[in-house]
Amino acid sequence: MPKQKFYAIKTPEESKIVMTWAECEKLTHGVKGVLFKSFASRAEAEAWISGMEAPVPTGLRVFVDGSFSPDFPKSGWAFVVTENDVEIARGSGITAFDAESRNIDGEVMASYQAMRWLDLNDKTGTICHDYEGIARWAKGEWQAKSNIAKRYVAAAKPYLHRVSFEKVAAHTGVKWNELVDQLAKDAIARAKKK
Repeated sequence: MPKQKFYAIKTPEESKIVMTWAECEKLTHGVKGVLFKSFASRAEAEAWISGMEAPVPTGLRVFVDGSFSPDFPKSGWAFVVTENDVEIARGSGITAFDAESRNIDGEVMASYQAMRWLDLNDKTGTICHDYEGIARWAKGEWQAKSNIAKRYVAAAKPYLHRVSFEKVAAHTGVKWNELVDQLAKDAIARAKKK
């Protein structure tokens, strides 16, 4: 059974905590200036809303992201492994094939590479992603229709016993998510120079 999450939402007018991603998405999608973030406890969500520093999540967490540039055919990908909020490993690069779904190709490659890192190091951890398909496809909650989704589902299958998933909001100041976003962009920039 999935763990209960608490979604904290801040707007200039009000703050609120909701219990489902669907409700959070309904209240935040397309709203300018809204900030939102998921938490494992109501206390963490309330601390974030009040501006207090929330407790640092413990354990092994792997942040993943992808990037795409219209003037380059491939996607960039990156992951950063943290343990108790300290970076212990990272990886980045570009996809082997031209992107068929823009940055989504990079997102799934980052998740796959993160799973491989966990397996090679005999670890389990939480994949922290900002693209919802990362978890939904891997767990079979979304049907994989595109080629990239089908390849990701097949590639991820042997590693699913090592991971759980956590959705993080993109571009909301989560330091590790911001870092992997930049690393994925940097991977494209490096590849353009070759």
